[in-house]
Amino acid sequence: MSIINNAISFYLRYEIENKGFLSVNKGNLKENKFYEYIDAFTGNKVIQLTSSDDFNHHPYFYNKSITNDNRYLIYGNKTKGKRNLFKLDLNDGTSVQLTDAKGINEFFTILSSDDRFIIYTKERQIIKLYLDSLEEEQIYEVPEGWSMNEENTPSLSSDDSYIVVTLIKSEDIYQAEGDWAIFVKQWHKMPRCRIEMIDIERKNSTIVHEEKYWLGQVQFRPNDNNTLSFCHEGPWQRIDARIWFISSDGTNLRCAKPREGNEQFGHEYWLKDGSKMGFMHFLRAYGRNATIRFIDPNTLEEEILMKCAGYSHCISNHDNSKIVGDGHGSDISYIYLINVKNKKEEALCEHGTSWNGYGHTQDSHPHPMFSPDGTFIIFTSDKTGSPAIYRVNLE
Repeated sequence: MSIINNAISFYLRYEIENKGFLSVNKGNLKENKFYEYIDAFTGNKVIQLTSSDDFNHHPYFYNKSITNDNRYLIYGNKTKGKRNLFKLDLNDGTSVQLTDAKGINEFFTILSSDDRFIIYTKERQIIKLYLDSLEEEQIYEVPEGWSMNEENTPSLSSDDSYIVVTLIKSEDIYQAEGDWAIFVKQWHKMPRCRIEMIDIERKNSTIVHEEKYWLGQVQFRPNDNNTLSFCHEGPWQRIDARIWFISSDGTNLRCAKPREGNEQFGHEYWLKDGSKMGFMHFLRAYGRNATIRFIDPNTLEEEILMKCAGYSHCISNHDNSKIVGDGHGSDISYIYLINVKNKKEEALCEHGTSWNGYGHTQDSHPHPMFSPDGTFIIFTSDKTGSPAIYRVNLE
């Protein structure tokens, strides 16, 4: 163990013994051995960051989880059925345990813009955790009669001042066990849902929007606390319209794109500059006749970028010069990279995941995402056992 790691461990133990705000497992150090291999299908080098004998994945792909210096990754681990958060040093494999609690949903974790803290959910609470001390403070608790649905991740504003979250009436929740049966059945219930905006400093909230439809994927527009996007959740071939925009005061509700005919589209995400929202679009069947598209939140003008393999999730890098996506299907089980200027798509490596849930429907989803500087990609796969985290360098 390095001198730095010893110092961190000593400091955290001191805090436990003298201040008492840390549980016995917070601050524990864990060593991960990186395993490099050459992808058999593309010839590119891939680095497995966590063991397949363990259970690990990164947070939801459009939530920030890598520090600005590209050094550390926030990730989730499940041990003996208990889920917790860790911080992984991408240089030497050392991880620090950040939490020790029940009811954590690792997918909901968000790293602040200045890397000082993370926001995460614990049962009915939203927690702010400072990474230097591991001190925590409760920011919000779900009101009585409402719940945070496991498919709906909160969003943090660009200035770290606000959180938005979608809630679902508790009596309207379809109780699933980590399987995709939830999508049809929960959508069919037409649950009462709402969007709440939380002031982190004041620790109070306001209701932005409420309707009798399954709502999800609420996101702040980058650098604009007054504009939100959200979706009508459910099977893409059955919902009325996936993408919606609304002002944070509840005004100017607008449908970005009504679904027509055999269209299916979704997994929308904001470009880093907030100028447009990207999304996947399919015709007739999921994964067929796929295109990547953008939509302007002000004019609702739609732009078709290019045809591509059918991705389940995709996202752009910091300057929208590249897009990464995860192919879904036995014949397109790859992580793909798109050069936006040249409109050229290439397979980076096989992800080979099963897409199975391990208590949460998305535990083994690849959810590829870029590092802040765009020099590498992180994704999850269970291709050699339990879900593990992988890295592909682009430079």
